[in-house]
Amino acid sequence: MKVLIISIDKGLLGGDQLGDVIERHKKYGQFCNCLDIIVLSKKGFAKYQISDKVTAYPTNSYCKLKYGCDAYNLGKKLFKENGYDLIITQTPFIDGLIGLCLKNKFKSKLLVHFHGDFWKNNKWLQESIFNYLLLPLSKLVVKYADAIRVMSNGQREKITKSGISDKKVRVISTPVNLNKYLSIDYKVDGKNILHIGRDDGVKDYNTLVKAFKIVKDKISDVNFIQAGANSEIKKAMAKNNFFDIEIKGRLKHNELTDLYDNINFLVLSSTSESFGKVLVEANASGLPVVSTATTGAKEIIDEGKNGFLVPIGSYQKLAEKIIWLLENKDEAKKMGDYGREMVKERYGDNVSKIISFWKDIINNNL
Repeated sequence: MKVLIISIDKGLLGGDQLGDVIERHKKYGQFCNCLDIIVLSKKGFAKYQISDKVTAYPTNSYCKLKYGCDAYNLGKKLFKENGYDLIITQTPFIDGLIGLCLKNKFKSKLLVHFHGDFWKNNKWLQESIFNYLLLPLSKLVVKYADAIRVMSNGQREKITKSGISDKKVRVISTPVNLNKYLSIDYKVDGKNILHIGRDDGVKDYNTLVKAFKIVKDKISDVNFIQAGANSEIKKAMAKNNFFDIEIKGRLKHNELTDLYDNINFLVLSSTSESFGKVLVEANASGLPVVSTATTGAKEIIDEGKNGFLVPIGSYQKLAEKIIWLLENKDEAKKMGDYGREMVKERYGDNVSKIISFWKDIINNNL
């Protein structure tokens, strides 16, 4: 099986990574004769050998407007060398269009991933005027794709109700190595709150900082920690004149695991999430979670049992639930214990499911 992935994740080029992206792709490569990855990137990157079967190639484009053309030309060159059985794109947008063009030229199969909650989501549309152009593009790409992988049943329902064949869509969430988290013990006496997220408007750092500010006014010795984002969280801090947040920046995955061992619960303030892998990781660590009610979070959080859901954009409700967990530590521990047992039953290493899906697409077994 020869696979070509088109990705927007520059962590695959060996630089700063958020999560276990390199580790996951090494595992995928174990089931392939060849797994090549084209990464949409500006100049300054080099080819990165992830493993003996997995290689990442940067487009090294002059500007973002050149991503599509450069990735397509690189894809044609790689196709002539390797003749891929399957093309996978990280999104149904520009990389999805590139994948569709390569599919048509080389008569390969196309799998499109939905790692975000794009369809029937006004919050996502409002994030950028460009999203009003990306939405119809995504529907064109999906129409001609051979298969779609989504992270949650909520996404699947939205897509199939839009007229896409149910047979083409499969729910397989991002793999999570639960063993890394199950040995972590909940720290009853701490007041350390973690948020994890990349530099992206969808994370709604303004709501997060406003909530933290309310909590700090009531509980002065609480500690707020941010991992992943750097610039966007700083903008929100400046806008709200609140700077009492420890910014860790991007961490290696083992460093992120260590961080879970030193906090009391995780918070997410996103306007849109297709899944919410960090919610699963936190629950596996025995930690309760508080999240805005995104499509992905609603499938992970059993309200009041392993965490809380609050309305998207409501910093008051977010602060209210954070304060409740800080003031009810025994109940918080019970929620973390419930969450750990729940994720052990529902989630885990989905690599075998992903590889099986690839084979079904290639062999026309959908």
